Amino acid sequence: MFLDEQSQMAVYRLLNRGVIAELGHPIKEGKESSLIHATAPSGRELAVKIHTSRVFRGQEKKQYVFGDWRFRHAKRHIVLRTEEIWAEKEFRNLARLEKARVPAPRPVAFEQNIVVMTFIGKNGVAARQLREVETFDKNRIAAEILNAFRDLVSKAGLVHGDLSPYNILLWRNRPYLIDLSQAVLTSHPEAEHLLRGDTDKMASFFVEMGLDPDPFRQLEQSLLEFVSEGRLDL
Repeated sequence: MFLDEQSQMAVYRLLNRGVIAELGHPIKEGKESSLIHATAPSGRELAVKIHTSRVFRGQEKKQYVFGDWRFRHAKRHIVLRTEEIWAEKEFRNLARLEKARVPAPRPVAFEQNIVVMTFIGKNGVAARQLREVETFDKNRIAAEILNAFRDLVSKAGLVHGDLSPYNILLWRNRPYLIDLSQAVLTSHPEAEHLLRGDTDKMASFFVEMGLDPDPFRQLEQSLLEFVSEGRLDL
């Protein structure tokens, strides 16, 4: 996998800091990021996510960054620091999920445009996306996703913003939320709109599996009330 100079220097610093001991094989490559398997000095498996997106689309600016008080100074640096903003935002969001005990990769470190997190999988083989798994206990997994969705909003204070069967891994019969760089605070002006979108996608997926959408709709209503009242249970 080709790494630009910025990413190479960031990896070098992570090696020097003792965060990673060895960089391994690519796990996934996309337009906005790449994921590489790595090993910590302790032998623990890690995932190294390299954000490569160079330009924010207009809607992304409005939805994912400018409404987040944590990045209130981002406008002046938006052209120069796009990848770094995504990396820092994902690290912070993962830290919130860890504190709230929401099933997701645990944050380890970040350096410029790179986030290091725990690896969901074993021996370099990543867990599969929910959409790729043909046989699983649909009722139980749906219930666990609903619990994770609830805790994400009510305990971590975040709305995923792109929750779908593509962004949920199934590992050892348990769902894990991934791709948290675009997740926004519940105080974000677009939070309710994004929450509805997340619910729609997950409800549609399980309806196709033959499940009742009512639990998703009921949770959606409860979380919308939670967000509109501005309460945060941390």
